[in-house]
Amino acid sequence: MTSTRRVLSAMALLAALGGVAACGPEDPTAGGPAGGSGSGASPSATASTTSGPGEAGDGAPADDVDGDGKGGDCGTPPTLPAGHLKLKVRLMRDAGGFEAAEAKPHCTPNDWIYGADEGDPTKHYVLPENVEASLALAAGPGQTKRVDHEQLALHVDRCLAQENGAPDDYPKVEEPYGCYGNVYEVTLNAKGEVETMKEIWSV
Repeated sequence: MTSTRRVLSAMALLAALGGVAACGPEDPTAGGPAGGSGSGASPSATASTTSGPGEAGDGAPADDVDGDGKGGDCGTPPTLPAGHLKLKVRLMRDAGGFEAAEAKPHCTPNDWIYGADEGDPTKHYVLPENVEASLALAAGPGQTKRVDHEQLALHVDRCLAQENGAPDDYPKVEEPYGCYGNVYEVTLNAKGEVETMKEIWSV
């Protein structure tokens, strides 16, 4: 009888320990914070899959129920340095300019990401040939490469085509670059033209 009790006790203990292990960090259904700036999410985890890497694109998932840039576990929305804008490019008319909507921060399960909604108004931006441009490298966050005006214009055009379902024979963006939702951080000169333009990377 004593041995039977010991076996039952041992089985109960194993079952209890198994239940605790299932709630570990590798269990995607475990409770706890859903991410945010205070979570252990890696920088590459700040992406949305809706518009490609990095940036919340049209219809991006957001905990921002009221559309005020607040919500979820993200905390206070990020702020940009004075004079900087984040833009979601919508249309590249030609190498001399593009149409873009202001990209705003959206709270996602991972963290704040930038994007624009389908109905957001767009504005025309002049892209002069002396623009200081850099494109994100596929190698990871924070890695960029300076490019000239022509390379930038071609890149934007091809990423927009890819996002909008271009035919298979349309030129593709090749390594070391990639397409990340067509969101760029820009500054403008005194004339209101684009002075600097940096592609925002994400997975």
